Amino acid sequence: MNTKMKLRSAIAILLSALLILSIAGCSKKVPKKEEKKPPKPKKVTEQQEKNRKAAYSAYKTIIEQNATAIKAYSWQTVPGKDTYNARGIDRPIALCDIDGDNVPELFFFTSQNQGIASLHIYTFNGKEAVELSYDGFNEGAYSGKLADQQAAAGTSYVVYKGKESNTLYIYDSNGDDYMQYNIHRYVMKNSKLELVESLSNRVGQDDSGNTSDIYKRNGKTVPNAQGGKSFTSSFAQLDKAIIFSANREENNVSIWKKFSFDGALCISYDQAIAKLSK
Repeated sequence: MNTKMKLRSAIAILLSALLILSIAGCSKKVPKKEEKKPPKPKKVTEQQEKNRKAAYSAYKTIIEQNATAIKAYSWQTVPGKDTYNARGIDRPIALCDIDGDNVPELFFFTSQNQGIASLHIYTFNGKEAVELSYDGFNEGAYSGKLADQQAAAGTSYVVYKGKESNTLYIYDSNGDDYMQYNIHRYVMKNSKLELVESLSNRVGQDDSGNTSDIYKRNGKTVPNAQGGKSFTSSFAQLDKAIIFSANREENNVSIWKKFSFDGALCISYDQAIAKLSK
């Protein structure tokens, strides 16, 4: 009898011990995985800061020399705002570092003729500010530059920095009895902009009166599904909106939902002078 009691007591003690160990094991906290911290921004070197100040001084001189033509660009606007009877948003200048050297490039529009403005892009090569050429705009009176024209359906555009390093995108649209949408992607290296991809979509009617919807990539026709996907992918690469204007509402173009108008980098002439004076 005593033996059975002792055995039962031993089993009870053993079960209690196992229960305590089990509870203790369950109560142990699982160590949290270490969250990856975003990489620290690279420190600006003394030489880069020196170059930035020199660039700002050169850029200030350039926009002062073009002050009249810059201020003549009066129809920059947001979707839905009418600029035929009033000035637009007056934000024709922007600074944005495209090539990652911590010295921003300068973007601004000038208007020499009523209803036509053209985009200028400058960089600082370490010695002086130089204007960059950019392919893809080879038609019309303003050959070689993006032109914002008030004629016909009017021009809409967004110039933006891509998420990939050293990339610049220019989206624009215009038309009359048809609509033409374009995206040009550039890579900036050695103080030059190289055009690496062109996308276009022309929507309208053909000679027979039928609806025509044609996509092209680098000048070659591609299937509509492929072309549409390429446009969507390019819009998704928007990192920073540099400068923009929309002469009409483009509800069918998703790029206008990719950025905040107020958050775009473009600023007024007076704001640019103040910034470049620092």
